[in-house]
Amino acid sequence: MKAESRKKSTIVNQQSTTNRQSQIGQSTIVDIVALDSAGDGVARLEGRRVTIPLTIPGERVRIHIDRRRGEPIAATAIEIVRSSPHRVRPKCPYFAPASGPACGGCAWQHIAYDEQLRIKTARLTQLVRDAVPSAPAPRPMHAATPLDDPWRYRQKVHFVFALPSRGGLVIGHYARGSRQVVAVDQCPVHDNRGNAIAFALHRQCASARAGRTLKSVAVRVAPSTAETLATVVVTNTGDKALRTATTAVMNGDAAPTSLHINVHPKGDAYIFGSDTRRIAGPARIREELAGVSFLISPTAFFQTNVRAAEELVRLVLAAVVEGSTVLDLYAGAGLFALPLARRGHRVTAVEENRAAVADGIASRELSRIAEDRCRFVASPVERAVRRRTAIDAVVVDPPREGCSREVLNGVFGVMSPKTGVYVSCNPETLARDLAIIATHGYTIRSIQPVDMFPHTPHIEAVVVLERRT
Repeated sequence: MKAESRKKSTIVNQQSTTNRQSQIGQSTIVDIVALDSAGDGVARLEGRRVTIPLTIPGERVRIHIDRRRGEPIAATAIEIVRSSPHRVRPKCPYFAPASGPACGGCAWQHIAYDEQLRIKTARLTQLVRDAVPSAPAPRPMHAATPLDDPWRYRQKVHFVFALPSRGGLVIGHYARGSRQVVAVDQCPVHDNRGNAIAFALHRQCASARAGRTLKSVAVRVAPSTAETLATVVVTNTGDKALRTATTAVMNGDAAPTSLHINVHPKGDAYIFGSDTRRIAGPARIREELAGVSFLISPTAFFQTNVRAAEELVRLVLAAVVEGSTVLDLYAGAGLFALPLARRGHRVTAVEENRAAVADGIASRELSRIAEDRCRFVASPVERAVRRRTAIDAVVVDPPREGCSREVLNGVFGVMSPKTGVYVSCNPETLARDLAIIATHGYTIRSIQPVDMFPHTPHIEAVVVLERRT
């Protein structure tokens, strides 16, 4: 992707031209010195920190102050006075439209992809070095997508629905910083097959006037098998028009392999509710990865970017010494446990989510992996680590919150395996946890970041640890 360098340019943002002109009189110019964890530019104004979305370090920007109270100050860029050589034209028209709210799905489409990778590697390096000064420098960020085509990488497609007071049913993403739905008719980071299914559902639901109960739609695409699974999330199942719409979709050209309805009446931040009903097709779809057949159900977690997941599995397999007894914590549906067992290790996989455990067991049986080679335990990790288990290696793949001190002390302080592999989706909590692990006598052998989500500040990393003898 070639960067576009401009001596002076006007940023495309969510303000109208009229609003921009009215704001010039109350504007100020700042220099962007860094990016924060959300991917927004950071500047200093009168000794205070200011965050400005859609900017790049090194740029000089004219800004309008949106919020002065609190820290940091929030601002909007209304003109790029000095542009970064890494600034590019966004691929998606909804990323920074000339008018109306901007889609919140991506944060960095304005930054050239090779520069995104460099920024992420530098941020991870700084965080880890601050926490563990003796840590080796992370290797350069691994791009799971082609450098010149970092698009269509999301094999899990998700859109939300809205029914405005005027107009018909719309499908889209939430706007940046709000719950307002930005209507879209394309999404370049999604797999094309997932987009086609989601937009077909939207058209049929709009035609049948089935919008009053709709919340969202999630589509899972399995690249290796071409199977697809769509889940329509609703507040209740009493809408007869929805049955008309889903029947039409299943009879059309964009019919998914499997269709489910999930009932989620609450207004919380969770995508799915607890009640899922199969409408058509199999209960799960099949994905092939690292020599294992995975069965994926509608609401259980499986990695969004399958190519990046393959790289994570490769790194974990390479880190574990042949013939090891392995404890896999936060195991999900067995993304690491099952390939490790296939490789010949004896694995205990601990996962609290029972739907994920059920998927893991079904995948183990389909892949003909012996139960004594991979045992799934449905339990909170905190409870599982209280047992004194003799292990050679541990794999931890925690949520964004990282591991609790109880887990870290129980694994690295009490069980004390020779090898540890920490798979992280949050560099801040990774750095915090590595500092604790180091106090138990572990050395960081390698750090390999993997770009799971291009055009976002998200950083995935695999850290290999070794107990000092």
